[in-house]
Amino acid sequence: MSAVAKEKPEWRSWPLGSRMVGAISYYMPRLQTEAAVSDSNGNLGALISFEDTLGLSDNEATPLAFVGWRISKRNYLEVNYFKLDRSATQDSTIDIAVPNDSPPPDYLTESITLPLSAVFNIQAIDVTYAFSPIFTAKHNLGLGIGLALQKLEFGYQASENCNVEPACSQFGAPRKAKSVAPLPTFKLIYQYAINDKWLIDTNIGYFALDLELDSKENIGGQVWNASAAIHWKTWKHVGFNLSYKYFDVDLDYEKRDLTAAANYDYRGFAVGMNAYF
Repeated sequence: MSAVAKEKPEWRSWPLGSRMVGAISYYMPRLQTEAAVSDSNGNLGALISFEDTLGLSDNEATPLAFVGWRISKRNYLEVNYFKLDRSATQDSTIDIAVPNDSPPPDYLTESITLPLSAVFNIQAIDVTYAFSPIFTAKHNLGLGIGLALQKLEFGYQASENCNVEPACSQFGAPRKAKSVAPLPTFKLIYQYAINDKWLIDTNIGYFALDLELDSKENIGGQVWNASAAIHWKTWKHVGFNLSYKYFDVDLDYEKRDLTAAANYDYRGFAVGMNAYF
């Protein structure tokens, strides 16, 4: 007796009904990064532009990876991966605190130029679950909740050939922060199938957070992210995409005697290839 194959539900044949979609893209963002890390006395100071002041590239490209799984007609799961490492050494003009011979105040701010080495590295895995109250042959409206696990490392210090005192002493020890920041977001997702070959995909997400990771580590801030893409399903299992992605994070971080703040804004176009299963 031959086995009867299980009939595929009708929605699996819809343009938005692929069981799994994978994508590799080349992301070309404009980068704006401001951060500050406290000194050994816990003094945070003003935010410093890592591009304008410390010389990090403001348009460095990086690959993106994506996997989406439509578990059922109304339930969907996706994972995004992103990694970008930047570093630079250059003569930078910064403000330092110097003792005031005629207080008050006890200290005055003085601008000085000295060689600084800077680093800002980010590695992120973003997992999103979405429920679709509306899912038809043409439209998908999804309500999602996501969690981006972001591994951050950023900081700066005077380079080895620094000979400007007292600035070199103030910046001689590394001012560096490291953290794995869990950044949750609520998302609104809308997809539209123009026809069987062309799809439009948009989403926007936001969340404000104030987390106590343990008794000696706290993180707070807000997260915005959004994207708009058009997909061309060139063949049954292969296609291409063009998208614009925006990601903005403001963070405040405390761990023991370390205080840090970071504001970073990435926005730009990405082009890539899709695989459908």
